[in-house]
This record gives sequence, C-alpha cells and structure tokens, in this order.
Amino acid sequence: MFRIEMLPAAHGDSLWIEYGSGRDVHRILIDGGPAHAYPALRQRILHLPAAERRFDLLVITHIDADHIEGIIRLLLDAEALDCHFDRIWFNGRDQINAVPDPAGEPLGGVQGELLGMLIADYEQRTGTKVWNQGFADSLAAIDRKAPALPVVDLPGDCRLTLLSPDFDRLLELKDNWAKELKAAGVHSGNIAQLRERLAKSRSLRPLGDVLGAEDDFDFEQPANDETDIDFADTLGRGTGEPGADAPFGGDTSRANGSSIALLLEYPATKPEVRFLLAGDAWASVLETSLAGLLAPGARLAIDGFKLAHHGSVANISESLLGRLKCSNYLVSTNGAIFGHPHARCVELLLKAHAGPGKARLHFNYLVASTETWSKKADQNARGYLAFHPTGLSLEL
Repeated sequence: MFRIEMLPAAHGDSLWIEYGSGRDVHRILIDGGPAHAYPALRQRILHLPAAERRFDLLVITHIDADHIEGIIRLLLDAEALDCHFDRIWFNGRDQINAVPDPAGEPLGGVQGELLGMLIADYEQRTGTKVWNQGFADSLAAIDRKAPALPVVDLPGDCRLTLLSPDFDRLLELKDNWAKELKAAGVHSGNIAQLRERLAKSRSLRPLGDVLGAEDDFDFEQPANDETDIDFADTLGRGTGEPGADAPFGGDTSRANGSSIALLLEYPATKPEVRFLLAGDAWASVLETSLAGLLAPGARLAIDGFKLAHHGSVANISESLLGRLKCSNYLVSTNGAIFGHPHARCVELLLKAHAGPGKARLHFNYLVASTETWSKKADQNARGYLAFHPTGLSLEL
C-alpha cells in the first residue's frame, strides 16, 4: 500500500504519506502549510488512534511561511497531541553553518531560528536525536563533489534520495539569512529573545488540548498578512515572487533554492512506486541531480510528481520534464496570494507529457486558477484527466 494526501493547506504544501501492509503502516509528513491552515493538519492527526500518532519522518523543506508555519504550530502542539517523530529533516542555522564557506560568516533567520529552537526542544523533551538523522554531518544537502547523491532508507523498506538542495544553494541562503536577523533586531541563537517573539505571536500559537480548542482562523481564506510575527523576513514571506509571465525555470528565490526535494521509492528493494517530491526546489537543481542518476537522454519513470512551488512557471522547464516519464502530476494550492498554478506551467506539462497513458492532473482545490482543466470536453479533446477534490488522497 502506498498513499499520498495533499491536505487542504491553502496556498501552501502539506503532504501526508503512508506506506506498508496490513497493520504495519509507516507515515511521512512533508511541510505544514501556513499558520492559518494548521487546523486541517491537526484534525488529520487527531483522526489517528493515539497509539498511531507517530511519523517515521517529518520534513520541513525550507523556510517559506506557506511550508513552515504549520509545523511551528505542530511542534508547539505535539505534546498535547501525543504526536511523535522518529526523524525531523530541516536545514537550520547549525546545519547551514556546517557547509564549507570561504567567507566563514555565521547565519541567522527568524523563521528558521524559531523552528530550530522547537526541534531542539522536542529532542530535549523526548530524549531522542531526530534532527537530520540519516545524513552525514546531520546536513540534508548535496555535495556535488561526492560520487553519489545522499540516500536514506526508512523503516518499512522505503528509500529516499536527496535531489535538492546542494551546498551552493544553502550558501546563497546563508548570505541573506543573517541580514534578515539583523533587520528583525534578533541575535542568532538568542533563545530567550526567540521565545519572547513566539509568545507574543497570535498566528503561531498552538491550539491547546487534544479535545480541540476552537481556532478562529479561516484556513481557506488567508489574510493578506499571513503572520503576526513582526519582522522583515523576506526570505520566508514570498517577496519577489515570479509572476505568471516569468521565464520557465527562472526562480531566483534563495529560500526556494534551499528547498529539500526527494525521490521516494517503495519498496526500496524492488520499487513498485516512485514519486518525485519537489518542495519548492529550483528546476535546474533537480535536473542536475537527475542527470547524475540517469544515462544521457534517458528518462526516469515515476508514478507521481508533486510539482515544485505549487505549479509556478519559475520552477519547471521543458528540459526537466524531458528527464521524466510520469503518470500523475500533483499541484498543492488554493490559488491565493500568488495565483498558482500558472497556466503556462500546466500547459507545458501537457505538452511535454511522455506517458505512460494520459496525463493525470491532481489539484487539491477547485478554484479560479485550476478550473480551466476541469472541463471534460477539453480533457477528452486533448487526452488528459484532471481531478479537483478539496484535499487529495491518491493511492497507488
């Protein structure tokens, strides 16, 4: 059994993956959406019996608010939910400082500092080491000088190959992260200062006891200002978002460039399912990694591709699609804030689709930016299928 769910995470990402057989079910959670979408994730966890609220892996792909804020709330809530994580992958201050840097400058960054503090709190409370377990030097990044990409095998015979980020992308993030801290008036590693900031936040609070305190945020309709943390964090707030007319593959966001992206294979010993989980990664980084896995001109056969950056034109390219042979394309967004997915991105997918069978588009919202592909007449005429549930569960 392999199942992937795109939870209703507004304009962000929150992916719930289950694999296994019978009662031996394993779980992976990738990102938590923006703060106001957290109730959907919390309810999904509460639907599990208390004894099953354990994840083999929690991945926070990068520091953008529409990926990280729900996880901040989850970690604040984890004890009340009796929720446990065997591994947590996230490149924070200490990890990025471990990347060889000719400049030798330390980094900061408010969103990342907050999450790093909470992961350290979780390790101290549970007495377990979970942060970036499975990676050399606890750094979830690619050294392009190494002979192979990092590979981690999870319990239940699931294999994850890291496709992004590489050292260069993390160093580019590092250069700007320290500037964000300075602009926010926060000192790197000052835990007391971070706790004070978090205590004053209304949007990043936990929801309380497991009986379910009411949350007064409408997670389907985010406010223009997504968070009340008062800082000039342009790394994690989407400043400079590429528009729909941007060049294909032209993303220059340092936060997106630092995104964790993974190739999942299950079972690892004889894969029946392959999924490309792209986070918000740059197309060029993904293509470089795929080139290291494939012979020249070859395509990687995958069952699904969770599109990078919610279907932005800036995170897809014809050359990247030319290395894939895919059945299912997943897009997580309600179209708010940035109007994702971009029509040019989806049309490029349909043009470049190389099978097997018809292209199958999966959207977790039916909204103005996705309804174009809901028309059966167009699907029949051009030979594709599209699905628009509120939240998506795809079983392979």
